[in-house]
Amino acid sequence: MALFNVDIRHKPGKENIVPNALNRKHQLRVVYVEESELQKEVRLANCRDAFAMETRQSIQNGAKSHFHLKNGLLWYKQNRLYVPERKIRDTLLKECHDEPLASHGGAKRTTTVLKKSYYWFNLKFDAEEYVKTGLTC
Repeated sequence: MALFNVDIRHKPGKENIVPNALNRKHQLRVVYVEESELQKEVRLANCRDAFAMETRQSIQNGAKSHFHLKNGLLWYKQNRLYVPERKIRDTLLKECHDEPLASHGGAKRTTTVLKKSYYWFNLKFDAEEYVKTGLTC
């Protein structure tokens, strides 16, 4: 740096008009898997999943539930997509932990990111196991 005349100045978040992804990685949502492809896979998986079929039927019969139907998909509470199959869950775990923007954030971070948009039983345990057994960390 001594060979160049460089002036480095820090700009706080609001002043930094064009921040890069790493400056805002805490604001990233899971967008690595194309949403329409994911929804298509989840919709097909819901047709094979006993819990999803039972829950869908009870919702349609008027039962109260933490789940609701939206565009043919089963959602938990307000905005968490229910993911029924192991294969899809593994893809999401990989995308939330192994991809460069995810930066191998550990089990807690991976769980936090997943819980913002997705739901399945034992999500936290699956994330911990994925991180613990991962070859890349």
